[in-house]
Amino acid sequence: MAGKPKPTPIEVFEANIGDAERLLGLTRALLNARTYRMRRERRDAVGALLRLPQKKWNELDCVESKDVFVVLKPGGNVRREHFTEPELRPLLRQALVAIAAAVESYVSEKACTYIGSALDDLPDRLRQVSVSLGEVIEIEDRYKRRRWGYRDVIEEYLIGEASASPSKIGIVFSTVGKRGFWPRVDADRSVRTGTSEKQLEELAGRRNRIAHTGDRIGFRRATLKIEEVEKHLRNARDIVHALETVL
Repeated sequence: MAGKPKPTPIEVFEANIGDAERLLGLTRALLNARTYRMRRERRDAVGALLRLPQKKWNELDCVESKDVFVVLKPGGNVRREHFTEPELRPLLRQALVAIAAAVESYVSEKACTYIGSALDDLPDRLRQVSVSLGEVIEIEDRYKRRRWGYRDVIEEYLIGEASASPSKIGIVFSTVGKRGFWPRVDADRSVRTGTSEKQLEELAGRRNRIAHTGDRIGFRRATLKIEEVEKHLRNARDIVHALETVL
């Protein structure tokens, strides 16, 4: 019985960037658009529905967006201010990290599909990849065909080098013989030359700041809005699909 086919690089990307879309959707759903607290008659109705002691009904509150109506129960640890944009920024930061990770996963998966052709005609950068004596001995001992061992070594190298940074993307793809694709990516997207690299540099830079400094600028956390993360997501998807077309 045949096993499930391995997902394509673009399928891997879409599955991973789906995490970012869900985080964005959750942020939008939880962002409170309600100015005033729950009305008295609704507090009474909800309190009775939840079978709360009547003396607690006045402590009920709610937040509301176009997608959800959330009841805040008496004595809970969640308050209205937790549903403001500044308080929801941790979700946005994780969404941005997920976008960068999705690009990185595509780059490594796609580059690995070219290992076979790269071994047939070694690109200059692949010739420069270092292999330790221990790896050489392991390939000799473990593999009936040394080429399989070399494939594994190259795959590990590509995965380790993969990133959302355009310079790293260039290194990964040039290792397997793919060069000069950024102008074609821009042309496919109908944007000015250099735009795609600039957009990915911004994404990778913000992801690194989140991962390494908690997104701090000086002593404060940087602001991050839903629209900004949505823009990064659109750009990442456009760039990856353009890469899929031109490579």
